[in-house]
Amino acid sequence: MSEVLLESLRLSVDLAGRTVLDGIALTVSAGEVVAVVGANGAGKTTLLRACAGLLPEATGDLTLGGVDPRQTAPEKLARLRAYAPQHPTSAWDFTLAELGTLAASAAEFRHWQERFGLHELTARKLSELSGGERKLAHLSLTFSALGDAYGKVLLLDEPTTALDLCRAELVGRAIRASAQAGAAVLVCTHDLAWARTCDRVLVLSEGRLVSAGPPSTALTAELVRATWGVA
Repeated sequence: MSEVLLESLRLSVDLAGRTVLDGIALTVSAGEVVAVVGANGAGKTTLLRACAGLLPEATGDLTLGGVDPRQTAPEKLARLRAYAPQHPTSAWDFTLAELGTLAASAAEFRHWQERFGLHELTARKLSELSGGERKLAHLSLTFSALGDAYGKVLLLDEPTTALDLCRAELVGRAIRASAQAGAAVLVCTHDLAWARTCDRVLVLSEGRLVSAGPPSTALTAELVRATWGVA
C-alpha cells in the first residue's frame, strides 16, 4: 500500500467572517493524482493553499510529508512540496532565462523549459509572452522545485488554464509522470474531462466535500447536474 503523503481531517478555514472550507477530510498517497473540482467559489483554491501551509489560520488536522505545514519552516517545507498558484505573478519583468535563476536547479528549470516547448523563448521577457507561455514558465519553476519527486507533494491550481490542447497535454503528462515517480499530486481543475482521467476526484460545494472516490462514482450525472446545474 502506498504511503499517505498528504492528509487532512476536519480542515476548516474562515476568511473575513465567512466559512470557506468546512470540515474537509482527504488523503493523497504517493503515486496518486487526485483532482479537486467544484463550481466557482466552492473553496478549491483555499483548500490547496491550506494544504500548502499558506493559511496558518486553517483549523483541523493537517499533515504533509509527516509534518504540519502550518508549523513548518519555509525552507523545510520547500523540500517537501511544490505549489503552483492559479495566477502566478512576478514583481519583476524577468526574461525567461532570468526567471530560471530563481530555481533551485538551473539545469532542472532548463529541462522543464524545453519539455514545455519554451526553449526558443529564453531571451523574451515575461511581458512579451502569451498568457499560456507565462503559465508554462511558472510551471517550469514549480516542477523544477519538485526535483526528485519521490515522497513529495505536488499542489497545482488550474495548471492547464490558458493552455492550448498540445501544451495542456504536455502538462498532463508531466503530472502523471510525477506521480509515477512517487509524488502525491493534488490538482484543482475546472476540466471535468481531465478530472475523469485521475485516480480519484474530490467534489467541493460551498466549502464542503460532497463527493469523493474514483471518477466513475464521484462524478455521476446527478451530481454534475446538482453541482454545476448542467447535464
